[in-house]
Amino acid sequence: MTRSFWQLFLMNFKLLYRNAGGLFFTVAMPIGVYIALSVLPIGRLVENVRYADFVLPGIVAWMIMQTGTYNLAYWMVDLKSRGVIKRFLVTPISKTELVLSLLSARVLMIILQAVVLTLVGIIFFNATFYGNILTALLFIIVGGFIFLLVGLLVSTFANSYEAAAPITALISIPMTFLGGIFYPVQTLPHSLQIIAKILPVTYLANGLREIYTRPVHIYSTAQNLLPMLIWFVALLLLVLWRFRLEE
Repeated sequence: MTRSFWQLFLMNFKLLYRNAGGLFFTVAMPIGVYIALSVLPIGRLVENVRYADFVLPGIVAWMIMQTGTYNLAYWMVDLKSRGVIKRFLVTPISKTELVLSLLSARVLMIILQAVVLTLVGIIFFNATFYGNILTALLFIIVGGFIFLLVGLLVSTFANSYEAAAPITALISIPMTFLGGIFYPVQTLPHSLQIIAKILPVTYLANGLREIYTRPVHIYSTAQNLLPMLIWFVALLLLVLWRFRLEE
């Protein structure tokens, strides 16, 4: 990696952790939702699995989706509206370096958020975590890149918050309710299950749930990891094609 990439990476990461209000919201909201769902007398949704165990990896997947899709889209739209993106034209920074450094810094923050949320589940709700840490990390990183690319792609179609908001809602709301985050996809009507099996968040939630709730090896998660990698490559190509520094 070039020196400019690392400089951009550090700059973006500093911007993230210095934004105390935004950081608190992105960390506290998923934790609050998880706590609320875990203490409610919901009972068992799936055989032999406590709901606190079932929903934890789902909330981690939901957090990754929300952080990528909403936060990055709105942040990039704000930069565009203030003409910040255009200023990169007078620097030797390439479009690829800018995109990858931006995504990498935010993926690191997503990893830290996932660790905090997982520790809350383990410490306070005795949630299970049987899986391989490296395999879980792989899913979190790939999932983070996927939804950050979604957020970046949204920003290429919108020049204001008012334009970005309905697009992000149109993407995130169906994924929230069809992606197996709060309940098994198998409980949905057959027609909705077909849609769910297309969504990247479904494979992220299912993959993390396998890793969290029972011992697995990386090769046994291929059925969830492979579709995610396809989504990642497709979205990366779209973003590199759509994203322009001139905007």
